[in-house]
Amino acid sequence: MYDAGNAQRIVEALKETEAESEANRQLSPRAVALLHESGVTRIVAPAAHGGYELPVRALVEAERTIAHGSTAASWVLMVCAAHTFIAGRLPSLGQNEIFGGHPGMLIPGVPSLRGTCQRTQGGYILNGRWPYASGADHGDWVLVGCKGIRNEAGVPCPSLIVVMPKKDAVIDDTWFTLGMRGTGSKDIVLENTFIPEHYAVPMLEAQLGTVPGIDIPLYRLPIRPTLATMLLGTIVGMAERGLQLFIDKTRGRRDVYTGAMKAENAGVQRRVAEASVEISCAWSLTKQNCDLLEESMLHDPPMPAAKRAQIRWNAAYATELCRRACNRLFEGAGAGAAHDSHVMQIFFRDMNTASHHAMLDFDVNVEIQGKSLLGVHLDDAWV
Repeated sequence: MYDAGNAQRIVEALKETEAESEANRQLSPRAVALLHESGVTRIVAPAAHGGYELPVRALVEAERTIAHGSTAASWVLMVCAAHTFIAGRLPSLGQNEIFGGHPGMLIPGVPSLRGTCQRTQGGYILNGRWPYASGADHGDWVLVGCKGIRNEAGVPCPSLIVVMPKKDAVIDDTWFTLGMRGTGSKDIVLENTFIPEHYAVPMLEAQLGTVPGIDIPLYRLPIRPTLATMLLGTIVGMAERGLQLFIDKTRGRRDVYTGAMKAENAGVQRRVAEASVEISCAWSLTKQNCDLLEESMLHDPPMPAAKRAQIRWNAAYATELCRRACNRLFEGAGAGAAHDSHVMQIFFRDMNTASHHAMLDFDVNVEIQGKSLLGVHLDDAWV
């Protein structure tokens, strides 16, 4: 059985991998090994294939803990586990191939409709480029979302989520970024690539958790609200770590002109107090989301649109609270934080990169929640 303490036991070892991940712009192989050894990569994997098939809360809590050791490791765990969660609704033959050799297989990829799919004999032809595939250098499988288009014979195709062998894809190193450098979030490129039918599932059914024949409650949760919640484990953990780093640095800092201790400055005290409560509120919203997802597992899908909107808004607002806390602390970190190697600059860069994830887009999610509260129709394909 999974032990929640496993994540805590690898935190210190993960800290030793951070510099390597940052410098190489991909997650350190040692960090990947630690994730596998701890069992966290199997938290939401199907029990039928040796996974733990635990509620989303267990993954979110593991991500939060691991972020205190390595932001990149927590992020790659989150993204790849989210794709494991999606793969749990594929046909059984596909699941057997994906999880048969390793129930904790890392599955990098991008579930948004960045590419296209067309019907062909026995399967589909895929084309496209999918940026931001975190952990692209690791694992043997990749996940992509594809918009269905007609083939040359005029035969239509539904939009799909596909999990396919990574060997059939090209990984293009485009990951030169402000922050989150250690996640290796490179591009996946496919050109006239064939995949068999059992590697695919219709996008809308997968999104809503209504795939026929899938009766495990975990894999009947809606994808978008669940992924938004999974993101919070890493983001809140990162914010908590940044706050502690600021406190540790500030306790020994003096004003360069007066010599006064920075910790005795009322403005600095206010920064710490406000950041602390913002992060605490973000974690409360995260736990509320976990409660809503677990309650939903007791009912048949699809989850009502209003509840999906609420979960997504909670996630976006929790992220905004963490971003505000981060920026407030960085502004009080002094001139030394301008250096690339300064821990507060790394924290600032990572938070302001992570919070740009499309699932957490503040403008999009505030519109979704506003429409929901005002009774304006919400399209299932959007929420």
